[in-house]
This record gives sequence, C-alpha cells and structure tokens, in this order.
Amino acid sequence: MKRLLILLLLTQLAACMSFSDRPFRDTRDSIVEQLPDITLEKEFAMSIGNSMLGFLNVVAMDNAELADLDRVELAVYNVRTTAKPVDFSELDLGRALRSRGSHLHWETVVRVRDKGEQVWVLVGMNTKRNSLEAVSVFVLEDDELVLINVDGDLDRMIEFALRPASERRSEAKAG
Repeated sequence: MKRLLILLLLTQLAACMSFSDRPFRDTRDSIVEQLPDITLEKEFAMSIGNSMLGFLNVVAMDNAELADLDRVELAVYNVRTTAKPVDFSELDLGRALRSRGSHLHWETVVRVRDKGEQVWVLVGMNTKRNSLEAVSVFVLEDDELVLINVDGDLDRMIEFALRPASERRSEAKAG
C-alpha cells in the first residue's frame, strides 16, 4: 500500500512538470519576426505548474509562499545569426509577451547592457485589478538566450518577501 501511494504521488508530481518550450513559442516567434536575421533553437525548457509548486511549499514547511504562483517557466535557446553581435535593443519585448495575455500591460523595469550580455526584466500588470501577475526575464549572452517567466499572485509574493523587513521596522519603532 505504501509503495502504491508513493507511486501515485510521483506520477502526480511528474504530470505537473513539462520539458517543452510550448509556453514560449509565441514569444520566440515574435522575436524571430522582429529580428529576421536570427534563428532560435531550443536547448532546454522546463515548466513547473501550481501543483508542483504547492508540493514544494509543503516540503519547505510553508516558509515560502510558492502556492501563490501559477507557473514557473524556463527556456534556453541557442541564437544563430547572420549578423554578429546580436543586438536586441530594437526589439519590442512587450509585443513579444502579448501572447501571454491581452489583459496584461508589460513594462520594462530593469535593462542591463554590458559587453556580451543584455538583460531585461519585464512585469505584466493587470490594470483592471491593479495587480502584478507576471514577471519575465530575458538574458542574452553571446549566442544564448534565456527566457524565464513567473505567473501568479505576485502581489502576495512581494508582501511575503517584504514581511521580515516590515517586522524589523516595527520592532525598531517600538524599541
């Protein structure tokens, strides 16, 4: 009986993960459409769903609010180009992310351009609900593009992350 329960648990957890780049295909296609001199070949992809994140939350003994996340996705692409070096500065990443949901308004909050590396962090805001619902990270280093996307109730995640600092300020004011 114990083995059957473990087998069922492992089967359920494996079903909550994917190694396909399907969630990024529209984003990838938009990038290639905007920069026709490049091709993006998938090297690795992984997607973790809410059930697996909930399980990880239990394993972490509720020390992390991972259950508030809907998905965490990662894809790594090899960038092939006829024009070196690849420059994404003219790329409209908000346009590339619109396939993630028309209800989201995308803003670039971080942009770093160093020699051989470019990084963008964009947040997807639901303006009707006045909430932060997605964060996407693009990292272009030499001939490799890494895409990371996190969806869920990010407002609660930020509250959780800031709670220790808020508690320390309250203790300092009381002391």
